[in-house]
Amino acid sequence: MKLQPAKNFFIILVFFFPSLLLPAQVVTEYGSNDQETLIMALHAVSEDDISHWMHVMISPEMRGRLAGDIGYDMAADWAAGKFESWGLQPFFPEKGFLQKFDQPYTLIKDKGRLEIHIPAGDEIITKHYQYGDDYWPWGISGSGEVTAEVIYAGHGISAPELGYDDYAGIDVEGKIVITELGIPYSGNNRDSLMMWQPYVDHSNKVKFALENGSAGLIFAYHVASPRPTADPDFIFLAASDLVVKDLFAGTGKDLQEVREHIKNTLTPMSFSTGKEATLALRSEYYPDGTTANVVAMIEGSDPDLKDEYLIVGAHLDHLGMMPVLFPGALDNASGCALALGVAKALATSGMELKRTLIILLFGAEEVGLVGARQFVERFPHPKEQIRMMINLDMVGRGNAFFAVTADPWSDLLEVLERNNDRWVHRPFMTRSSPWQPPIRPRTDGMVFYMEKIPAITFGTRGATTPTLYHVPEDTMDQIDVEIMRDVIKVLTMSITELGNMPNITLEPINP
Repeated sequence: MKLQPAKNFFIILVFFFPSLLLPAQVVTEYGSNDQETLIMALHAVSEDDISHWMHVMISPEMRGRLAGDIGYDMAADWAAGKFESWGLQPFFPEKGFLQKFDQPYTLIKDKGRLEIHIPAGDEIITKHYQYGDDYWPWGISGSGEVTAEVIYAGHGISAPELGYDDYAGIDVEGKIVITELGIPYSGNNRDSLMMWQPYVDHSNKVKFALENGSAGLIFAYHVASPRPTADPDFIFLAASDLVVKDLFAGTGKDLQEVREHIKNTLTPMSFSTGKEATLALRSEYYPDGTTANVVAMIEGSDPDLKDEYLIVGAHLDHLGMMPVLFPGALDNASGCALALGVAKALATSGMELKRTLIILLFGAEEVGLVGARQFVERFPHPKEQIRMMINLDMVGRGNAFFAVTADPWSDLLEVLERNNDRWVHRPFMTRSSPWQPPIRPRTDGMVFYMEKIPAITFGTRGATTPTLYHVPEDTMDQIDVEIMRDVIKVLTMSITELGNMPNITLEPINP
């Protein structure tokens, strides 16, 4: 069933605003908001505003915004202060703008060490690898050093009910295992996805390694991550394919062929590399840490529709100090700046919304979507009252837009496209697909998606340089502030249209 926008208001664009002239036949519906209010909202946020907010969030004082750390707390307090200054209200009035929850965290205290010891006749040759270029530490690691034989253990999964066990027939007691990202299943059958879903999370790889007696893990996925320590004696480093290929050398096995064999046959292919490695890292684990979501709202004006909610969300946390500063400009100061921009545009212009808008800055996304789960689980109303959630994660590069969702919610994409056509005129790619459990649920919108709450991922595309992800170089150098300003315009006007429709009727998702 299609969305049913109101038909009771026409925007008349006059010669005072030549840059916004629209074809005479275009009808735009934004409730009772007049032309002056619409124009004020459209121009309420400047590129200087966006740049300033971004620089604050990525500053050294914010310490990379690790959930649990004092740097994140400073960022959350700063964002709450912005919401309050613009006249937004706390969504949880008895708690203020901060929805607090427990969150253990780990501080990485040095760059660690990764070495491979290669037998060469009667000698052992030690190859040393470089922090950043060859490996990254993870907060999931304990503190210490381990030297042991290295065992390749596929995806590091024990799933006997699926007829799959990477640890079957191998002895990893006291040894170091190599595991791959994700799961071996690469199909899209919905029932199969549901069965494999519990094994997607990185933490399960550590769990299975520990249960089988392993002393350390080399993760064949070359990014840094702040996930908190799983075991104080278990050492974990994420390594590049160069390191893994060096461990494969002399085994008669090719890394890419092994990966393809596992995925094509769903058959484990675990073996000893015949080499030892040394993993070392110094970390400090804080099991009693706390963090918070920042949750603000613009309450709807309609007595009935104000109990329906639209959400614009972005995660505020990043990786922290590992031990150098990971500023997290694109990931995800960008998304937070956009959410702040929508909040400022709507609140300071006096735009009226019949539905209630929630602006939600998530804590602890980087450690497993914890803040999103906390919000959904503690939402004080029936979840069906959340009519839409837009997730903004790494949105700040390129010259064009994209938006994706599930087929039953595809009508929502038409609203975004319509407002881009009216106000911004960027190239816009939209896509929907059948609803099914995602294999890589690594962003907050997936928590809503899995609860069958209409969720949209909104992003930018068309960048001409490689995206820098989970590295210290994620700075303002890779940000295009101009397109961020246009994202705010599209979202502001789309939220206004959605916030004033008499009905938002979407197709249901079958169980």
